[in-house]
Amino acid sequence: MSASDIYEIRVQPFEDTFECRGGESILTAALRQGRFFRYGCKNGGCGTCKVKLIDGDVDEPPSLLSLPPDERSEGYILACSSRPVDDCILDLQGMDVTEEEYRAGDQSTEYLAEVVHNRPLTQDIRTLRLRLIEPATMPFVAGQFVNIECPGDGSPRSYSMANSPSQADDLDFVVKILPGGRFSGACEQGLEPGHRLRMWGPFGQLRVKLSHRQILMIAGGSGMAPLLSMLSHLVEKGNERPVHFFFGARRPEDLYHLERIRGFVEAMPCLQFIPALSESWPDDWDGETGMITDAVARRLASLRNFDAYLCGPPAMIDAAIPLLIERGVRRQNIYFDAFLPTGTADTRV
Repeated sequence: MSASDIYEIRVQPFEDTFECRGGESILTAALRQGRFFRYGCKNGGCGTCKVKLIDGDVDEPPSLLSLPPDERSEGYILACSSRPVDDCILDLQGMDVTEEEYRAGDQSTEYLAEVVHNRPLTQDIRTLRLRLIEPATMPFVAGQFVNIECPGDGSPRSYSMANSPSQADDLDFVVKILPGGRFSGACEQGLEPGHRLRMWGPFGQLRVKLSHRQILMIAGGSGMAPLLSMLSHLVEKGNERPVHFFFGARRPEDLYHLERIRGFVEAMPCLQFIPALSESWPDDWDGETGMITDAVARRLASLRNFDAYLCGPPAMIDAAIPLLIERGVRRQNIYFDAFLPTGTADTRV
């Protein structure tokens, strides 16, 4: 496969075709030529761009967390991570895109925002608030994310909103600081109030599903962000479904937003917050110890009639899903957002 190769992509049920260059992802080719596929992170973490490959062949990573083995065996691929090596036929019926949307091209909105504050929460986690300038508000669903440009080079990084959708003019984000991270490095070096940034979105299909079932939330690191947004929304809606929120960290000093979570518990008594520390804990520690999956296993013997929402590192999600299924959560009731590396630097959130 070389850049000079050209492959034909036929799209059902719209009877449309477009060309894809050798080495180019199907999603990139579609957007470049004015077609629209639902997408989000563009790096295989969210699974929004899942389509069914009816015919042809593609080159894709051997393991994608957002594409379980059973779906892969049924022919599903991720358009953002798949590069054709043959002419292909795709079926978009499962993507919930109308023909009008498909032919209208990418309709994601570009926003201009400025930094309100950029503050440390822990040694390697910061809170970033951006105030929207144009447009002045962003309608979004709790659990969604945006792509924010990196200062200096303009390349995008994906970050989930940590605030309620009712707060549509100021958006809060949780940024994990990583060595060599382009966006996180700018935050660590003191991205100043008033600095202006562009963002695009909102994206993503993670959201609280309407259901009678109990809610299980599991997060690690900066994966708390979308769950904070979802919890804020549940509090505002007067939720009475039991919610079990497990958050994994290494040490006590790695816990953050505890006051905000206590406020959620006071306002929504059906919420139980269970922090788990894996490396060290004080003598008077009344939370869980060990890996977050061990904490869930000790606290919840049965998970029948649960919806589960997982946000954080792929290793955490990989470990949690088999446990949840074993304890009774149906696979279709497990929703997650895996925070994968972008290139070699920043994470999903």
